[in-house]
Amino acid sequence: MRKFIAVAVIALTTALSGCASAPSKLDADYASLPEVCSSFTTGKNVEQISAEGAFGTKPAVKIATPLSTDVIETGVLLEGNGPVFKGGAQVKFEYTAFNAATGKEFAASKYDGTDAVAQFFTSGQKLDFCHALSGVKEGSRVAILIPAKLAHDGVGDEANGIAATDNLIFVIDLQRVYLPRAVGESQPAKSGMPTVVLATNGQPGVQMPKAQAPAEFNLVSLIKGNGDTVAIGDTVTLHYSGFVWDSGEQFDSSWTNGAPVQWQLTETGFIKGFVKALNGAVVGSQIMAIIPPSEGYGDQEQSSIPAGSTLVFIIDILGVDKATTN
Repeated sequence: MRKFIAVAVIALTTALSGCASAPSKLDADYASLPEVCSSFTTGKNVEQISAEGAFGTKPAVKIATPLSTDVIETGVLLEGNGPVFKGGAQVKFEYTAFNAATGKEFAASKYDGTDAVAQFFTSGQKLDFCHALSGVKEGSRVAILIPAKLAHDGVGDEANGIAATDNLIFVIDLQRVYLPRAVGESQPAKSGMPTVVLATNGQPGVQMPKAQAPAEFNLVSLIKGNGDTVAIGDTVTLHYSGFVWDSGEQFDSSWTNGAPVQWQLTETGFIKGFVKALNGAVVGSQIMAIIPPSEGYGDQEQSSIPAGSTLVFIIDILGVDKATTN
């Protein structure tokens, strides 16, 4: 069970009708995305769980204990009206976890935004939250009942009062569903710039032109998105790949690393050219930033990046959480 706590709890670390999010300009784009994980299944066991309280606040949960199941069951307690999670993407949520045998709570987030969980769920993960949440709309509250064999390998966790046969319950408020890749309208190629080739999952590769790198910063729109605009101070969720112009070698990629990244955009947190590329970017877009040494790493060698290199970043803007003002 300790292994489960580390993976599931730490990783997991408006009105009664659901979150009142207005339909997004990205609705059609989200709808066009393929399903990565099979949609959730419900069942008679998870239907024995109810909750009271507004979305985004800690719910008062009632459980007809003991509950058990042989498969993951999901029940929608409050249905939102935001985009549908289809898997292979980042989500953000608040949660409360219970022992399904006793109804005892053993973990929870704070429901104040300070420790809301941002997590990437896709197919093939051992604890299949991708399936458990696939088909759930942003703004929904769901109960997820997980059998002991999947939750903690059937070994339990004495420290948390969980026996080897105890199933677990997670009540989740799904606050955000981020895009898995850029979506929108493809833009014409720009002469003299690298050619971007996309894999079926959206991961980019580049073919560099046989030409000298431009001396100035260039920003090229590859896919025009339809979402909100990123500004300094916002937290942006994105996929990126970085290449060296002269060699065409990839030096870093969130795609290769296995999940999108989520960063607060600050003036000093990144190289100048990267900040310039993201400030004003639109959610759903894919952009290519050509960053000269003067706005990159200059004459300093950086790991596999030679000194004086012009950099090429292909960036998918997957979502933005706007900076709050006090």
